[in-house]
Amino acid sequence: MIAFTESWNQYLDLIPAELQDLYFREEYVRLYETDKEKACCFVYQDGNSILLFPFLRREFQFKGNTYYDFETAYGYGGPISNDHSDTFITAALEAMSEKALSENFVCGFVRFHPLLENWDYFEKVGRLIMNRKTIAIDLSDGIEATWMNEIHTKNRNVIKKGEKNGLEFIVDEDFAYLTEFEDLYNSTMDKLEADGFYYFDTSYYDQLKNTIQNRFLGIVKHEGKVVAGAVFFYQLPYGHYHLAGSDKSALKLSPNNYLLWEAAKELTRRGVKHFHLGGGTDGSEENSLYQYKRKFSKHEYQFALGKMIFNPPLYDDICAEWAAANPEKAVEMKNILLKYKY
Repeated sequence: MIAFTESWNQYLDLIPAELQDLYFREEYVRLYETDKEKACCFVYQDGNSILLFPFLRREFQFKGNTYYDFETAYGYGGPISNDHSDTFITAALEAMSEKALSENFVCGFVRFHPLLENWDYFEKVGRLIMNRKTIAIDLSDGIEATWMNEIHTKNRNVIKKGEKNGLEFIVDEDFAYLTEFEDLYNSTMDKLEADGFYYFDTSYYDQLKNTIQNRFLGIVKHEGKVVAGAVFFYQLPYGHYHLAGSDKSALKLSPNNYLLWEAAKELTRRGVKHFHLGGGTDGSEENSLYQYKRKFSKHEYQFALGKMIFNPPLYDDICAEWAAANPEKAVEMKNILLKYKY
């Protein structure tokens, strides 16, 4: 079987749990659909071996013709398979490239999954870029072992101080604190001068709540006021720190440290073995967000990006026309694969 499909969850049961994650499910990818970008998955099956490659397929017009490009959904993606042999993965990725070209795909952008390291043999069909390191907490030996072996000594003291200062952690399954969380998250993004890519409207959170089975809002309150919060989700054995925000005026209480530790405890109770925190805001190991996350674990993972160009002459033509019309953007975005979208 070689096909692009809009429904693929039925194939996920063929792939062992440790070789997949929530990011690859239909309902997750659909969180990021727009009028022009729709959830899609390449499926390649040969006997008992299968490869799935979900993404958002975008339709666009160029010189009167319809073309497509793709980008993996927010977070992580790329291919997942139950057969990691050179022969099978290479055949699957080459089949995908041929199928994409035949169906008017121009190019595609991939954010690989750090814990799965699912970029094997990708360089045979595209360009692989090692972008930055990420951090994950090992919860597999239980919460007491995590506290002693993973959490940095100074961080343990900060967390204890938060407890003494009266911080309260709430597991909000019903998203009752969604309004307060949205305000904190958006103000945090404003403070960081984040790109529009990192903002989400209420309908996004409603869809996440209603379609993602294993998720919760982690909320920290101080004297009755919400001072920090984050969206967490998981698919065993992996858990994720998804979106987070905090009250700038309450940072002296270290609510974010307390929040992550309490979330780690909750995820451990739910059976999660690896709690992925992500990386910093850039590739520097001196990045403040990265250094903050390192206080929770010394386990580092590689985050990689991938670029696939199925029709190089057409891609060059599209980029040249876009650059002529957007000379300033062309300089600023010269290394971005899908720059012509903007």
